[in-house]
Amino acid sequence: MLVFPEVRGNFLSMSSDSFSMGGLDYPTFAWDHLVYRYMFLFGFVILIYDHFLTFDDEVRLIWRRPLRPSALWFFAVRYFSLACSIGMLFFYFWDFTPASIHQGKVMETLLMGQETLVEVTLALRVMGMYGNSLKVRIPLAVLGGIIAGLGLWTMIEYGEPQMLTAPGMSGCHTALPRKTALILAGVWESQTVFDLFVFILTVYRAHADRAVISMVQGSLVERMMRDGAMYFGIIALANLADVLTLYLGDVLIAGILSWGTTSLSVTLISRLILNLHRAGEGNTSAMTHDTTQLEGYSLRQPAAGTPGGLVVRGVYGR
Repeated sequence: MLVFPEVRGNFLSMSSDSFSMGGLDYPTFAWDHLVYRYMFLFGFVILIYDHFLTFDDEVRLIWRRPLRPSALWFFAVRYFSLACSIGMLFFYFWDFTPASIHQGKVMETLLMGQETLVEVTLALRVMGMYGNSLKVRIPLAVLGGIIAGLGLWTMIEYGEPQMLTAPGMSGCHTALPRKTALILAGVWESQTVFDLFVFILTVYRAHADRAVISMVQGSLVERMMRDGAMYFGIIALANLADVLTLYLGDVLIAGILSWGTTSLSVTLISRLILNLHRAGEGNTSAMTHDTTQLEGYSLRQPAAGTPGGLVVRGVYGR
């Protein structure tokens, strides 16, 4: 049980100048501190639990196969995030002296690195669905550049984060002043716009290839559509909740869901990659006729009086 020392205004009789609680009184700080830890553990447990659930598939589909670029990318997404989360576990629960805490900038960098891997994976996935068409690559690059620019500008504008600590508590947290929280909310909102754009492209491609999807059960386009809808639905809700904490939370609660949302994103992206490998392992006939594998070709009915069956037609001018 946590026992609160005597509080005098916003200051503690047992505190010193080396402790900073961002203007919060001790009970409020203690409660926010506890909730912040639980939210981090929520994302961390999901990441670890899903790792155990899918490890057999990972061994079969990734480790026992010849090493390919897609496998290397999977390792980067999954294990970079795992290493970051383990490192942040010490940040939230280990005892640090206030003067030695400089991990705030590191935390921002690790968070941004994980989100970059997630968004690049989504971009590569949808570009593959469109045969690497310039019409898709250019808007994706523009949106990605805007998000990256906002993220870097936030880190520069933010400067060295203020670390909040309190006597009698282990771990520390990053303070988010109101102005900084609003800027970060804009970053998360722009990321949601990027995810929405990717989802629209996925839906459009699935609609364009609906004839092939109906003919070939378990095709890659069908799998990408289903997985993409699941990803967007879950992550959109998580991002919305995180944005609300940035608008409505105090200096400690603001952004409380950021790490958990990122861990959830990495978990879903890892499953998306494994699902694509699983599709390649299973139905070879579907792989042969899938328009994703044909890089932008679809099927159409021949004109009346034309002999033969379905005709393969390029849909991107090739």
